[in-house]
Amino acid sequence: MIRTQIQLPDALYAHTRRFAAIREISMAELCRNSLELFLAIHPLAEDGPPSRRWEPPVCRSTGLKADPFSAEDWRERIYAADQE
Repeated sequence: MIRTQIQLPDALYAHTRRFAAIREISMAELCRNSLELFLAIHPLAEDGPPSRRWEPPVCRSTGLKADPFSAEDWRERIYAADQE
């Protein structure tokens, strides 16, 4: 196993330390597990660059046929529906 050092912002370090303590694992184990998960989700192509560009996850279907916030009067329509 190879040792390495990383630099973390104070808030990320504190959050990571707290998370590891609650799970009763070392920070090193948490970092290894996190990197393994990240690399499994974002595999590299054989020739080097990432096989796909990361994008935020797509929202699952909500069953709505249209975006309820696309109309300018969406607030009024929601308020009117609550009054019925």
